[in-house]
Amino acid sequence: MKPILIVTLMVFAVGCDNRMGSTPPTSMEAGTWTVTGNLQCALGCGSSGISSLYKLVFVPSSCTVNTPVGTFSVDGHVCFIANNNTGEGSISGKGISVSPKGAGHGVLIGVPSNPVPADSTVNILFIAADKYGNLAEFSGKGMISKGTMAGNFSCSTATPICQGASAAFSGIQQ
Repeated sequence: MKPILIVTLMVFAVGCDNRMGSTPPTSMEAGTWTVTGNLQCALGCGSSGISSLYKLVFVPSSCTVNTPVGTFSVDGHVCFIANNNTGEGSISGKGISVSPKGAGHGVLIGVPSNPVPADSTVNILFIAADKYGNLAEFSGKGMISKGTMAGNFSCSTATPICQGASAAFSGIQQ
């Protein structure tokens, strides 16, 4: 009887230790994300690139969305959007043009689940468009863990306006 009790206590202690050391998941809908993108391009950005700051509030979305500037998709079991053009979630910040030519910016992300387990991959799509239908589409991947995200994306071959441009991004959930 005594050996069974000792084994039971050891299993319980190991189980508690594993729970205490685990990293909590990140909810995509819990607050605003402050995201910085550092655009690097072959021509016109300068040697240090262009740094832009965005405030994103994500809401649940399908992984394929129809917008006034086109249909866009991202891989993921669960997807979220922040789009100032369609009014789904929100995106604002100094990276957003205040020009009347601006037709919108949007971020669509795909994750394995919500809340997102630590060290999970995020698939990301960023769109910037003007009222004439010109748009830049960037796609990439990153990691999410403990309320932070970071990764890289580059200009899609479908949008020649931004060819040669790529960016690193990082974000913190507020």
